[in-house]
Amino acid sequence: MKNRIISIVIFVVAILDICLAIAFSFFSFDAGKKDNYIQAQEVREQNPQMVADFETATTENLPAVIEKYQKETQARSDKQRAAQMEKDILYTYLQDLKNLDETNFDAYKSNFSQRSAALFAKSDNKQKYVDGFNKVNSYKDLDGYIETVNNDYNVVKQNYLVERNYIKSANTMISTADKINTTASANKKAADLESFQSDLKSFSKSASLQNFFIILTYILGVGAAALTVFFLLTNMIANFKTSYKILLGLVLLVVVFFIGYLIGTPTLSASAIKAGMTSSGYKMVNAAVFTVYVCVFVAIISIIVTLIMNAVKNRN
Repeated sequence: MKNRIISIVIFVVAILDICLAIAFSFFSFDAGKKDNYIQAQEVREQNPQMVADFETATTENLPAVIEKYQKETQARSDKQRAAQMEKDILYTYLQDLKNLDETNFDAYKSNFSQRSAALFAKSDNKQKYVDGFNKVNSYKDLDGYIETVNNDYNVVKQNYLVERNYIKSANTMISTADKINTTASANKKAADLESFQSDLKSFSKSASLQNFFIILTYILGVGAAALTVFFLLTNMIANFKTSYKILLGLVLLVVVFFIGYLIGTPTLSASAIKAGMTSSGYKMVNAAVFTVYVCVFVAIISIIVTLIMNAVKNRN
């Protein structure tokens, strides 16, 4: 009876996940406007006021709104060029460090003052990296410093990519609005502007709906993993003599988590950067999500196999 209850609970969770996936697909936005949707969300995430201004613009004030955000985007593009230089400098420095070994470390360190002067000439963080490397006294101490620089580079790179994507999306939105503004026919201009604004509002509703489904799916996934661990521990306490099977299951969970950590990307997402996460912390999150997916998949397969085996036994 107890095993049947466990199977029913896991089965219900799995069915809910499947229903969510179907509902998510059914309520998805028009696939033909996918690129426009992504661009609108990138702009909304970093500059919601820009989207709001375009949503409420009229044919009379549209030129002013366009001019405002053209200037703003141009200013961000100018800053982006400096960010790209910082990223490229840090990448070059990181390659220097990764190419060092026991045979060339001492020579690089003795010439570091000259190398750093040229490499960090246009960097805002020159002193930070000069002081950091000067504290590396031997090749054996280099790995920890490389990890620090690599984490810095990942953050700088990800910030650069996020900003680059924003500028590209913002320019696309501005260009769309500018084409509407230059339309000769007043009626067509009004109709095109209304359609443009309707899309922006629709994208916002779609994003909210998708976030709801994603969060709910993660909750169910974590619930499935938690139930799995709970039933394992419960059975371990009730049947201590056969607990080696339960321990094996826990070891497998640890192995799955470790695999998820190894294959997880260290490149931080925009939300991870905003949360102040490190590369290692982000890999831990990837490992947890991977473990949840594996647990849900195994639960579904187990249910299907059990149903088939029971059907075969009952037939015989």
